[in-house]
Order: sequence, then C-alpha cells, then structure tokens
Amino acid sequence: MKYRKVVLGFLLATVIFLPLNFFVWTFFTEHLLTSRYGSGGDLARMGYIVDSKQFRRAVVDLPRRHIEPRQYKGQPVDMITIGDSFAHGGGEGRNNYFQDYIATTSNITVLNLSSYGNGNETPLETVMILLNSGLLDKIKPRYILIESLERYCFNRFCREINFNATEDQEKLLKFYNAFEVMFNYLPKTSFINEANVKYIYYRFLYLFSDSPTTVVVTKKLSKSFFNVKNDDTLLFFRDDSRDTHKLNRQAIKTLNDNMNKLAEILEKKNIKLCFMPVVDKYNLYSEFILNNP
Repeated sequence: MKYRKVVLGFLLATVIFLPLNFFVWTFFTEHLLTSRYGSGGDLARMGYIVDSKQFRRAVVDLPRRHIEPRQYKGQPVDMITIGDSFAHGGGEGRNNYFQDYIATTSNITVLNLSSYGNGNETPLETVMILLNSGLLDKIKPRYILIESLERYCFNRFCREINFNATEDQEKLLKFYNAFEVMFNYLPKTSFINEANVKYIYYRFLYLFSDSPTTVVVTKKLSKSFFNVKNDDTLLFFRDDSRDTHKLNRQAIKTLNDNMNKLAEILEKKNIKLCFMPVVDKYNLYSEFILNNP
C-alpha cells in the first residue's frame, strides 16, 4: 500500500507539474525568454512582465550604414562615435544604430568605436588615447560624438580625467580589430525551467509591490504612452532613480569642465566634439508618474 501511494503521488504530481509548466511556458515565459516572438527589451524579461514586451524584428532599411572597426581600411571618416550598448545597437529592432540615421541624413561616413581598454577608461580618455597615439591624425574625422546613458554619466565624466592617456598604435588596432559586441542575453531552455516558477512567484508579488525584483521598477502613468498592452505602465532600472542624487550641481560642473577641456583640445585639430547623453526613462516620464516618490 505504501508503495502504491508513492507511485500514485508521483503520477499525480507529474500530471499537475507537466501541464502547468507547459501552460506557463506557452502563454508567458516563452514570450520573454526566446526570440521566437521577436526581441522586446531587457526590462520586460527581467521583470517577468509579458504585457510590457514590445515585439520587434531586426530590420535595416536605411540607404547608408555606419562602419565598424573591422570594416575600416583607411578610408576617409567624417565622424567617430564612442559609446555604450546604446551606441552598439543594444536597442535592437528597426535600424537599431543611431549612427545609420546620421550617416543617411547627413550623407557622411561614420565609424563606430567602443571605449578602449578593460572598461575603466572613460570615453573621454579613449579620445585622448586615439589623439596622443597619433591614430586620430590618420583617421582625420571632422566630428567625434560621445554617447552615454544618463545613469552612467556620473562614473564616466564627473571625475578626474587622464588627458595624457596614450597607447601604442599596434595595440590599439589589434584591440579594435578583435572587438565584437554580442547581445544574446537569452538562455537556452526548455518548457520546464525555473523561470516558470519565478513568473508565478513574481506575478503574485506584483499584487503588493511595484518592484518585487531587484532590478526592475514599475510605475503607473497618468496616461497612455506605449503601444503595448501595459500602455500606461513605465518600466525602468532601479538605478535610474537610486542614483539621481549623485548628479548634483558640482557633478554637472565637473562634467561640463571635462567636456569643454576635451572640446578645446580637439578644436586645435579642427575636430568638433558632440555629447549625446541618453535620458533615463525615470527622468523622461517623471512628471507623469502617479504618486511619484
């Protein structure tokens, strides 16, 4: 009898477990964790919020494209861009490189570079490395555009910058020729996975909190802004609101001083500096957030 109860219990658990996982996977987590339904942004995936995922396919239909370091063969370059994931197409979807819009609308050649080194160097120091190494004299751009997500501006620009930074040209070329950006965050998984349990768990917690995960915060907006089912719900990284106090008056002054100093240095080479900060979603929609803390 005891053996029979164990077998029946196992069969009952299996009958419940498999269909439940299949149901959650088919209607919810598969949409979040696979590319079958198109990309849709990290926030919806990390927050387990299917109704905030914007399905979009990678489409490039602009007539002019930017060039990557491996494509540079000494040809004339009008603009160099240096930035983070946003500058490397991390937004995904249609024409996900803003450089392609610049190249198309202005009819210029745009070379997209990353910050040089192990990540400790800022984009400003990367420009100085290109300049002090003599590589910038070979490329001869008319513009250098530095892009940065707002939440990273404090650590990147509001500090002492090494304007004497340099590097050997061969090391620079070797680094950029080997550089490649990959945005494949999706795990390889089957319909039975821990995300199914997490989805149910977090859906329950969302009844009591707008930020049950450690990364994603959700806030209701005063009106509809988005073309998804959750059209009046804003998703943003917790760091967007957590670190806003760092960008005070003194920090902004330091940022401006560093940018102005770099602009003066580049001007002597007839190069114009452009700064492109990408606003955080929390700041962009702040005035429309209901009961904004």
